[in-house]
Amino acid sequence: MNVELSSSRFERPLRLVLEAVPPEVHLGRAGMEAVVEKVATVHSAVGLDAVNIPEIREERSKSEKGERRKPFAPRVEPRELAYELRERVGVDCMINRVVVHLERERQLDWFRETWERFGVREFVLVGGERSDVTYPGPSVPEANTLLREQLAVPGLRLGNICIPTRVGEAARLGRKLASGADFFTTQIVYHGDEFTALLDALRDAAPPPELLLTLCPVRSARNIRFLHWLGVSVSDDLEGWLTAGPESVGERSLAHIRQTWREIVDHHRSANHPCPLGVSLAPIGRVPNATTVELAEGLIADAGG
Repeated sequence: MNVELSSSRFERPLRLVLEAVPPEVHLGRAGMEAVVEKVATVHSAVGLDAVNIPEIREERSKSEKGERRKPFAPRVEPRELAYELRERVGVDCMINRVVVHLERERQLDWFRETWERFGVREFVLVGGERSDVTYPGPSVPEANTLLREQLAVPGLRLGNICIPTRVGEAARLGRKLASGADFFTTQIVYHGDEFTALLDALRDAAPPPELLLTLCPVRSARNIRFLHWLGVSVSDDLEGWLTAGPESVGERSLAHIRQTWREIVDHHRSANHPCPLGVSLAPIGRVPNATTVELAEGLIADAGG
């Protein structure tokens, strides 16, 4: 599959990433082909800088308002999808890896193999779901240091997760930077002030980390209930406005995301913030490729690309 890139990739001032969830194992080859086609379509239109592939594990709801109707099902290994996308679409991938479930040496072997066999050199390290559980593997800061010291991968980049609404998040990010992190991907953001407050708190971080802001278009009230299940901050007022007309949820979602992004870009420029900004698009549900492309092009334009 040959992908003809849009020139916008080489002109825009931000890094653009698309999240692609590995297909369920039972879907077989058809599931993999559907994901590859989706990524290829968006990549050919806007020129993605990377694809962000999460490791999906069974977990519990993080909000009483949350709802996940579809039960957990085993999925294709993220690194297998990453290999397909690099070989067939020509786009680099980053893999979200939960690091707490394997002991240090076994975890290190997984990262080494993922580079040597699958060609992945960029990772987002994720911790355990529960703070009251003792896991066999390293914490995220420990894993940062372990990989920096013992993984010989040229151009290795390590990302960690950022939750803007979490108390003390800027200090937490500072400790992760000191342990070897390069960049952070945020939890899905729907309220710009939550992110700009964190941005201001990181003004003196040295070196300033790249921040990939995760944005998520939705199509229905059910999608929003799933966001609650993930622990995403969506105010009652915003949820009420988004769902005021069932037929307009998608359109309102896009309008709100564009407005939120413009507020963040304006704040970043006016305050001359040193932290580079990027976007990770994470469409939830059956969001059409055309909608994802439309949103990406709008965000690029709003950033001055």
